[in-house]
Amino acid sequence: MTSILQIAVPCPLRQLFDYLSEEPENHWQAGMRVRINFANRSCIGIVIKARDVTNDIDTRKLKAIDEKLDDQALIPEEILQTVLWVSRYYHHPLGECFQAALPKQLRKGETSDLQLENWWFKTDQQSNKKLGTKQQACIDFLNDYPDGISQAAMKAHLGTVLSSLKALEQKNLVKQEPFPKLPIAQVELSVPFELNNKQKTVIEAVWQKKAQFQPFLLEGITGSGKTEVYTELTEKIIAEGKQVLILIPEIGLTGQFVDRFKKRLNTNIVVLNSAVSDGDRKQGWLLAKRGLAKVIIGTRSAVFTPLPDAGLIIIDEEHDASYKQQDGLKYHARNVALIRAQKRGIPVLMGSATPSLESLYQVEQQRYQLLQLKQRAGGAALPKVQLIDSNAAHPDHGLSQLLLKNMHQHLNAGNQVILFINRRGYAPVLMCHDCGWQAKCQHCDARMVVHQQRNILFCHHCGFIQRLLEACPECESKQLKSYGAGTEKIEQVLQKLFPDTAVVRVDRDTTQRVNAFNDIVADIKQGQARILVGTQMLAKGHDFHDVTLVGVLDTDQGLYSADFRATENLAQMITQVTGRAGRGDKKGEVIIQSQQPQHPFWESLIQQGYKKTAQDLLQERIDMAMPPVSNWAVIRAEAQERHQAMDFLQAVTSILHSTQQQHVLILGPVPAIMEKKGGRFRAQLLLTCQQRKPLHQLLDQHIQAIGSHKLARKLRWSIDIDPMDLL
Repeated sequence: MTSILQIAVPCPLRQLFDYLSEEPENHWQAGMRVRINFANRSCIGIVIKARDVTNDIDTRKLKAIDEKLDDQALIPEEILQTVLWVSRYYHHPLGECFQAALPKQLRKGETSDLQLENWWFKTDQQSNKKLGTKQQACIDFLNDYPDGISQAAMKAHLGTVLSSLKALEQKNLVKQEPFPKLPIAQVELSVPFELNNKQKTVIEAVWQKKAQFQPFLLEGITGSGKTEVYTELTEKIIAEGKQVLILIPEIGLTGQFVDRFKKRLNTNIVVLNSAVSDGDRKQGWLLAKRGLAKVIIGTRSAVFTPLPDAGLIIIDEEHDASYKQQDGLKYHARNVALIRAQKRGIPVLMGSATPSLESLYQVEQQRYQLLQLKQRAGGAALPKVQLIDSNAAHPDHGLSQLLLKNMHQHLNAGNQVILFINRRGYAPVLMCHDCGWQAKCQHCDARMVVHQQRNILFCHHCGFIQRLLEACPECESKQLKSYGAGTEKIEQVLQKLFPDTAVVRVDRDTTQRVNAFNDIVADIKQGQARILVGTQMLAKGHDFHDVTLVGVLDTDQGLYSADFRATENLAQMITQVTGRAGRGDKKGEVIIQSQQPQHPFWESLIQQGYKKTAQDLLQERIDMAMPPVSNWAVIRAEAQERHQAMDFLQAVTSILHSTQQQHVLILGPVPAIMEKKGGRFRAQLLLTCQQRKPLHQLLDQHIQAIGSHKLARKLRWSIDIDPMDLL
């Protein structure tokens, strides 16, 4: 008997597509993959429903599937329901949502079989003859591993021993069995960390709610030992046979997390992020799906990992904007994690030294339970913070005399220094001294940034690159000068000012090579790098015990940005980066340079701390009925012609206004603040509502009409629910 399959196809259309199968309905499960021909291309679809063909159904216009790829559902029911929720909540095509939820190799239709590797075990048989040196070494080694060990691990410890193992196998002294390959080898465990009373209180609070859904916000100052809380809770959860998902905001934090968890936990850990090979991502996903991986550490997309034995979800640095996907499916990993935890009836622990205003508001509404760590672990003191006027700093590189003097003092004492400037490249402006011409991107409303080492001008918004000019294109003057400073220029200046001191730059340009960031972190921890110059990659979660001075340069743009979250983000960034100082036994010091030292923001943050600043900002948002108090959605459009994006959004406005409703306020359309980006003109329409439901109902009601409008085919458009910015 044939059946009709309803299939989610990776395409921008918001609907399912019917295909024929020669197998009956009971041979199909939701979550299976099929290979189909869609719009004259071969692609992989996900089966959502199946029904048998009856006599009253005309199937002549239906295509048949090309191939059935799974004998049973690849995507578990819980993940299937999560993706369906994501598609509904973020108003995004279902087929594209599945693309975000699956590893690349499974998206492309590869087999869902686990990779296997050989494990060796010692048998009960005893040898009555003297063994060779290598063979005896293998036996002695296996004596320490009664539960067996992988061939790869044996090679790492003993070198090439395969021929010796084969010879021992022929004598019945050892045996081999295939086991699923583990991407991360287990290591020798170290001594457990000694927890303080505050950490124990936090752990106990979460442990009491281990069998129910409860969001916890762990507000712990920098260096208070949040990671030790995570590891202790993880150990307790996996001891009960459960799995733990740990989300981290940056790939750069992975090495530190994996290292700490490996040293504490005798369990299978997998890492899921874009730096991991496609094969290892698929293997890690499948290990988690089968319950063989107990700890899953990953960035944003890891939130879709199957967890048959889910016990706890941990979100580190929960405030971090990188948990929100900014293109394609614009989901927020924190929201998806909370939905998954709610469905599974397990707790969620969200940690941060600088909680987002969204989470602080949820605490105020008594939806999250607040836990606090107010002291640094091990008795370390918070650094002394000093704000100085940068108007008197050196005009070329922006480093003040006081900062340079203090750098000498800390370096002479054998310590390390971090200089933080959230701008990569050599200089943000290239200008003609004679006619005033400035280097601007041909494709964006933005200046080109000078990258002197690569001898290029680079647009950080669209990626356009051109050779560094020697003469002005307007007046042909050779008097081209760069203004301002980025990480590259600061690095060069410091190498001249401190010729005998190792200076290391940490930004996206220096960490592109695989494992480059981990190598830099290793150099920092071993003390080989003495001065660290970096962007916010250095600000997040790293534990450098010899850093005693942090200098913060040029952060004033955060005080006057058009982005409504800019002040919150600045407060978080400053608090995070200053928290890198004095984390060990040595006292720390922070010097912040600002051209606006009298600005009330600085007094609030430095004198009263992040918590007070955040409370004031939250009250402002409440007074102005802005997120997190109200709910926002932005409909964005971008087109080759300036008028097209605005015309389309005007049409969308008319469609939305065709419904008589009073709850949703529709503002715009207006051009984006950076109107031209990547050669396309951008505009946006803002929808705001005090309640979430009317906003989503209005979008649901009209999304088909918007998508089928004649202008929709001539441009790109998208819906952004709970936008992080309006830039």
